[in-house]
Amino acid sequence: MRRVPEAHAVEQHGFQGDRHQRRAVGHKRQLLLLDEAQRAALDVPEGALKENVLVEGLPLDALPPGQRLALGDEVVVELTEPCVPCWKLDALRPGLLKESWARRGQLARVLKAGTVKEGDPVRLLDVNPDAPRIIRPKLP
Repeated sequence: MRRVPEAHAVEQHGFQGDRHQRRAVGHKRQLLLLDEAQRAALDVPEGALKENVLVEGLPLDALPPGQRLALGDEVVVELTEPCVPCWKLDALRPGLLKESWARRGQLARVLKAGTVKEGDPVRLLDVNPDAPRIIRPKLP
């Protein structure tokens, strides 16, 4: 992952050039949004958790699936579910998988395409009432 000054979101795919953009249309993991406070608490460098968007001042992990967010003036995303950490995190630091459980951000899909620039505001929109409610898995 690398920091970029702007990214183009493609509807139902993710960010142009990101490997997750090549997945099937409508896949639940088009983007990974991470709260800066969680990243700092986990003491990992930016991009280490493979986040696409780092958000400041919004506790993403407290938001429900179906919550829609405006990223800047153009892009609209919908949270699909919390990101479940995988074993690869322990390669970064032993114990990071357990530390990051329920703190790794939210997966999202792109509802409206456009460009997001670094520093753009993030606004809460509505919640999709038809979004599936997920059961959070327990720590292995």
